[in-house]
Amino acid sequence: MKRRRLLLPVLVLGALTVMANAQSKQWLHVRVDSAKKGGETVNVNLPLALAETVLPLIKEKEVSGGKIRFDHHNEITTQDLRKIWASVKDQGDAEYVTVQTSDMNLRVAMEGQYLVVRTDETSKNQVQVTLPAKVVDALLSGPEDTLDLLAAVRALSESGTRELVSIKDDDTNVKVWIDDKNVSSK
Repeated sequence: MKRRRLLLPVLVLGALTVMANAQSKQWLHVRVDSAKKGGETVNVNLPLALAETVLPLIKEKEVSGGKIRFDHHNEITTQDLRKIWASVKDQGDAEYVTVQTSDMNLRVAMEGQYLVVRTDETSKNQVQVTLPAKVVDALLSGPEDTLDLLAAVRALSESGTRELVSIKDDDTNVKVWIDDKNVSSK
């Protein structure tokens, strides 16, 4: 009987430990490939846990304690951004911007729990950005005139494995993604 009472707490603790380890081992990858002949490739592999540790240590004019302070000279304020984002989220799935030219089709929309920016596959310059709404929520959660980078990184860590940005043009290919590997394999 005592064994059964101990089994459930041990299993719960074990599950929580596995989940915590899985979240703490997320890596942010940035890969930039030059498409030019003899071009170079740059890979950046950053554990999100390291970003969480380093961000609060940065002390610059606009960045401090893991937050970006908006300059009062900007035409748009963080309060404006919060109002816009709240309206976007309230609408649910919706298409907000569509640009169609002879060279490209661009679309900005909310799809499920993601803010999506995409050009179509026929475009010369292809852009795909998929950002979890929780990351935007976290970014806009800072006090007064700040954006909370640290909260956004934490939300990104909790969002799971996902490609965030892909940009392709004649000169460069850029990819930004998160996974649990410590090397760039995409």
